[in-house]
Amino acid sequence: MKRKVLKRTRSKLLPFTVFAYFLAYSIILATAHPVHATFAEAVWNPKTHSIEVALRVRVIDLESALSKGLKTRIDLEKTKHVEKYICSYLNHNFNILLPTGKTLIPKWLDKEVGITNTWMYFKFILGSKTKPTQCKIQNTIFFTDLEGQKNVIEYREGKHKKIFSFEKDTKIRPLILDQ
Repeated sequence: MKRKVLKRTRSKLLPFTVFAYFLAYSIILATAHPVHATFAEAVWNPKTHSIEVALRVRVIDLESALSKGLKTRIDLEKTKHVEKYICSYLNHNFNILLPTGKTLIPKWLDKEVGITNTWMYFKFILGSKTKPTQCKIQNTIFFTDLEGQKNVIEYREGKHKKIFSFEKDTKIRPLILDQ
């Protein structure tokens, strides 16, 4: 008798449990804040006296930011001269601050547009008299476009590396490695 009651209880409880899990999952998804982040790799090249950068962003976020700024629809694969618009955006949002106070803008190299992400390649030429440790780096990509935006740069000099994080309240970081 106990087994029959237990089987009936389980058979009635299973649909309710599935419904409860589904409802809880739906509520969590509805209230969850989407994560917005970019990732960059930056490497000091002592031979060329430059910091070489590979920056990964979401295609949809970049197209949206460029479209908003230009007030026209931008498609990374179809818009003519799109590199010009990307460079302008980078010049305002990703740069190096020299010890003289001058802002060094990136020198564009190339891009790779994928289905989800775009990789952008550029560099900052510091010159032979400036050391990276004298500089600061600024990364405000998408800060005015996406709420909760976070940017990360993995910076390397030789065998040493450091992860720099950027948020609304931390837009600039000194390029100093803990050795």
